[in-house]
Amino acid sequence: MSLFCLTISAQKNMSLDQVYTQWQSRNLKVDRGANILQMVQSFQKMWPTYSGGELIKFSKSKQKYDNVDKVVDLKNGYILYSEDDPDSVNDEQMQACVWRRSNGHSLFAINFHRFSSELDVLCFYDYNPQTKTLTPEKSLDNLFKPSFTGYRYRVWLPQNGKNLEVEEFFGALTIKHTYSWDGMKPVNPQVTLDRMEFYQSSFAETFSFADEHPLTQYALIDIDLDGVPELWLCSDDESYQAVFAVKLTIDLLGGQDDRRTLSFYKGAVCHSGHCGAGCMSSVYCLLEDSSRKTWLQDLQEYDYEKDEFSPSVYTLNADKISAAEGERIINSLGKEIKRTAHWVKLAE
Repeated sequence: MSLFCLTISAQKNMSLDQVYTQWQSRNLKVDRGANILQMVQSFQKMWPTYSGGELIKFSKSKQKYDNVDKVVDLKNGYILYSEDDPDSVNDEQMQACVWRRSNGHSLFAINFHRFSSELDVLCFYDYNPQTKTLTPEKSLDNLFKPSFTGYRYRVWLPQNGKNLEVEEFFGALTIKHTYSWDGMKPVNPQVTLDRMEFYQSSFAETFSFADEHPLTQYALIDIDLDGVPELWLCSDDESYQAVFAVKLTIDLLGGQDDRRTLSFYKGAVCHSGHCGAGCMSSVYCLLEDSSRKTWLQDLQEYDYEKDEFSPSVYTLNADKISAAEGERIINSLGKEIKRTAHWVKLAE
């Protein structure tokens, strides 16, 4: 009988997938006042979730919260519910906040995060104090667009200040989008990469003039078509570029500067050009499972006596191989692939 009752109770809650598809379909009435807790209660009444129900029960208890897992901050208009019990079966975290709008209304946001098969459901409502009604703010439905589909991200609503943040996670790479408040809505996301100085210094170790031409834009591309992105960085004028593997560790795969040109092939990155006085080289980085598999170098030195370049010398992972093997590997890459990038400007 106890198990039956628990099952019936669980059925009253909606899944986050259901909330995602339905939250824009109804206006919500706020029965009493207009603080953050009452807005959450109105949302929970229409779109019941496990974490919403637990938060409301917690808000009515005499428990003390530690500002980490359970927060009901009426003064700052912020709520958080996340269970700290390692044995809990709860798979959700809930946040909510409210901003005061310049037109006398308020903007209410509530976000749910699912930990397994990760999903963030971010809902925005306009609150009209005259009608005491929360109306779905459909114009903000696509406030954030992921840099690469299929990867997890986290939304962080503000408890202090007004900035909304979204963090994307791609293995060793973290991208943060910080939205400022314009009086009506979150706007103008400033984008930063975690450990940007490390990317810059790694590029400078192999390529020239990195300090004078900083890498200021990024794009994500899938070079070996395995569904895992690589990081592509470039300078303002796109003349200096760098490509990194980021799945497990950060590894420089190739780049472009005033002496070498970047190109792409099937599952490979290449930079080619001058490698010193009377020296030309092409370095191919072959990927497998979004990690560096092998390095192939095609090196030619100028023979001043014959006034021509000598035949290519090939090395694979720094070990010399035959010309036939080197040519076979290069031919297996096929023709050069022209790639276009949707560059995103990084904050200074």
